[in-house]
Amino acid sequence: MAEPLRIGVLVDQFPELSETFIAAEVHELQRQGHIVRVEANAHAPTPGSADGIDAAYLADDALTTRLRSLVRLVLGHPVRSLRDVILRRRLGREEPVRPLREIAPAAIRLLDFRARHLHAHFADGAAADAMRIGALLDVPYSVMTHGYDVFQLPRNLEEKHHRAAFAVSACDYSVSYLRDAVGEGARIERLVTGVDGDFFVRRTPYEGRRTVLAVGRLVEKKGFGALVQAAARIPDLERVTIVGDGPLLASLTGRIAASGLDSVVELAGALPAERIRELLEEAGVLVAPCIVAADGDRDTMPVVVKEALAMEVPVVASDEVGLPEVVRPDWGRLVPPGDIGALASAITELLALPVERRIEMGRAGRAFVLEQCNLSRETERLAALIHDVASNHAPRGPGLH
Repeated sequence: MAEPLRIGVLVDQFPELSETFIAAEVHELQRQGHIVRVEANAHAPTPGSADGIDAAYLADDALTTRLRSLVRLVLGHPVRSLRDVILRRRLGREEPVRPLREIAPAAIRLLDFRARHLHAHFADGAAADAMRIGALLDVPYSVMTHGYDVFQLPRNLEEKHHRAAFAVSACDYSVSYLRDAVGEGARIERLVTGVDGDFFVRRTPYEGRRTVLAVGRLVEKKGFGALVQAAARIPDLERVTIVGDGPLLASLTGRIAASGLDSVVELAGALPAERIRELLEEAGVLVAPCIVAADGDRDTMPVVVKEALAMEVPVVASDEVGLPEVVRPDWGRLVPPGDIGALASAITELLALPVERRIEMGRAGRAFVLEQCNLSRETERLAALIHDVASNHAPRGPGLH
């Protein structure tokens, strides 16, 4: 085995319950023998599990820590520190950018950690920090984009991609979009956000119940309003469970009550991965009715769709963004986004299929996910990209001490 990589993962908040894919990736990198530490800007407002992950938070750094770190950076590399002032001013035209003293502790921790590569999730504040810290320490960085950071708030997107050693995004749709948006010269690869097929695996036989599950933040792009309206048109529904929290909670609650669906549709709130796995075990169909929001925000390829397929649950999803890349007729149905009638018809059709047919669909979906959306394999691809960059990176002069 090659020498383990030493990777710093930069995120805006950690460990966010709706972003469990970040912790899953870190755990898999560790399982594969690499050494990883997380630098987060803030603690997640809805925390998930991050057991076994070494993480630090800029929000926790005391003023004395910031000042000591700043002095060490400036004395060690005054020219790079001056260049950071110029970079910060340029980036600040499009987004809020922290002063050097605020990111200095993260830079020093990553220096002492001997990071050979920085990998940022989301092309937002974390990507700006990775760009700046990478320049200060002379360490290459990469960025993975996910959704809002590309479509809703694309701030300094071109520079973040062109200065990165490489960038990755979760589906062909977003990769193509990014290549057009940032122009030639940036290396952008498709890297699927994979699922753990050993965790998301059935423990009981699929029963074919008339239950529907949807999972995601309660925001416009998830399309849950259309799901509530569609539920009113589906006969003999046993249950619709929507897992997640967000700004549309009150609106969805009112819509459910107005439709007389209080006994059918449940808003279950945010739940941990183990509980979602249990709900997938019970679900007849997983629904992802995503749409493009009015502000342009959209999902790339929701992880829960791949988790459902791994659990052998058929899927109904919108024919939008990256969803057609994972939802095929052999294990699901695609409908036009926002089309309530088509959504209701597709759910009704799948629930009316014989249980044996749905079991066949589930098995086909799991086989696809294990082959095309495998957490271990996709993480190996990420590690290979990082290894290639780290192996070919030639330091530009003495490092800090």
